[in-house]
Amino acid sequence: MKNYIILLIVFILAGCTSKTNQTTTTNQSVKTTVTPDECSTVNNLISSYEFGFNSIKTDKVNNQFTNQWRTNTHMIGANCTVTLNKSEQVSYQCQTPVKTQTQTIKSHQKIAKQLRQCLTKTGWFESQKETASSIYSTFVLDTKTPVITLSTIQEGNGFSTRFEIAPPLGL
Repeated sequence: MKNYIILLIVFILAGCTSKTNQTTTTNQSVKTTVTPDECSTVNNLISSYEFGFNSIKTDKVNNQFTNQWRTNTHMIGANCTVTLNKSEQVSYQCQTPVKTQTQTIKSHQKIAKQLRQCLTKTGWFESQKETASSIYSTFVLDTKTPVITLSTIQEGNGFSTRFEIAPPLGL
């Protein structure tokens, strides 16, 4: 019985320590940091760029202008694709509609913060541009690594957020 109780306590403590967000309190404000697990999707997508995103492709989409596949990895939304254009350049893109401007801004800021925390610590540079109807966050490492763009734009009465990993600036 004693061993059972000790084993139960170990399992409970293990569950408590597998928290995905680490929180630090400083000067009465709460700061949330992204854990390595939360960066794994971004890192895996960047790594799979070199191999044409073959590891995440599922079924091919019928499209007469480009070669396109659905994916099993979704950075945002549930409809992400890999596209191979006529110049043999591959890109990964996801797009999701967002209903309200407030929801749009919060969503963009949350994803941009995650990308910032995952990428800038390894040397990526972020540039951000905002207009009355759009927000663009672009992450660049060098002229050989793909460019990551998060854009949120107003479309008619709604908004749309798009995430893309595209060929590097040097190509």
